[in-house]
Amino acid sequence: MMKIYEPNNQYTPTFALFALGFRPFFFLAAFFAPVLIVLWLMQLSGLISLSSYYFPIGWHAHEMLFGYTVAVIAGFLLTAAGNWTGMKVINGWRLALLMFVFLLSRFSPFLTELPHWIIAAIDVAFIPLVALFLAIPVIKTKQWSNFIFVPLLLLMAAANAVVHLSALSIIDVPVVAGSRAMLYLVILLIVIMGGRVIPFFTERGVAGVTVKKWQWIEWSSGISILLVMIADVFLNDSRLIGYFAIFAAIVHGLRVAGWYSNKIWQVPLVWILQIAYGWIVLGFIIKSAALFNPNASLLAYHAFTVGGIGIMTLGMMARVSLGHTGRDMQIDRWMTLSFVVINVAAVVRVIAPIFLPDLYLQLINIAAWLWVVAFVIFLVVYTPMWFYSRVDGREG
Repeated sequence: MMKIYEPNNQYTPTFALFALGFRPFFFLAAFFAPVLIVLWLMQLSGLISLSSYYFPIGWHAHEMLFGYTVAVIAGFLLTAAGNWTGMKVINGWRLALLMFVFLLSRFSPFLTELPHWIIAAIDVAFIPLVALFLAIPVIKTKQWSNFIFVPLLLLMAAANAVVHLSALSIIDVPVVAGSRAMLYLVILLIVIMGGRVIPFFTERGVAGVTVKKWQWIEWSSGISILLVMIADVFLNDSRLIGYFAIFAAIVHGLRVAGWYSNKIWQVPLVWILQIAYGWIVLGFIIKSAALFNPNASLLAYHAFTVGGIGIMTLGMMARVSLGHTGRDMQIDRWMTLSFVVINVAAVVRVIAPIFLPDLYLQLINIAAWLWVVAFVIFLVVYTPMWFYSRVDGREG
């Protein structure tokens, strides 16, 4: 049987879905992660026709970044803000209303009678609302080191606006430009937050490990992402993209090497985060091949998305959910299997096509179904945690 991490002592669960931000948004992320991929596969195979004002590939990219990934970001930041500030962050009916806006954003593109500008307005509004609810406690407590996430969220909202303005033919910019900018902004957020929490989780979770940090690496980590983003999104210069990607691969490769120890393999909640960061490094290595072959970019983007973002978000959601529901930082064999399966999905999607190009479409399908399996396991195991109160009796 799948373990749902319930204690053996006396425990009376109460409904708590709207007690803290991670609960509804991690649930929605875990739900939409497999559903969006299944719908996309059905669209590709011709089984269904998704009538929305995004074209099919644009819908897939948009929903995985601005749907799934943004749900994880919202849940994480709206929960972390309470830790940073010691204040109560959005909960109760306000959190339920924010969840409703998110859901409306997912379904409104298929309401064909709805004016497209309304669809765009609803979707673009969500991220600024998250930024607002994050900014309020941060500003009140003057936690300026954490204020960086507010403008970063607003830049994500701007990237989303570009997608919609392009889809509405208001601006002459490819839809992919907004999605690509969002991809790099998400990686930047992972780099900033990962630099804080992965070394901390490694030292706390693995006995006898002390991570190494170098100041110039820390400063260069964010700059390297911005350089690749500028070259890729705004300049479309393959040589600059390649050179900056090499720089980014070196910087982030050294960064994760400083965190690494052979002992991490004893702790799945640690190795999953370091492997995810390693996929980002691999993404930049593949991206550097743009110097010789611009077509390599597609594999690089999936190293970032399926590997870096997918694996990192799964690992972070698994860890945060345990901690904020009063449970021990341990996972069972089912979640370990989920971690392994999503890594295999990334290998099949990113690495296998390099050696088996003639099987590209089959590999896409295999990778997609492996992704679905990983997140269905996660959804089944963790849903009771999100819906019911903490096992230690505390609020949140």
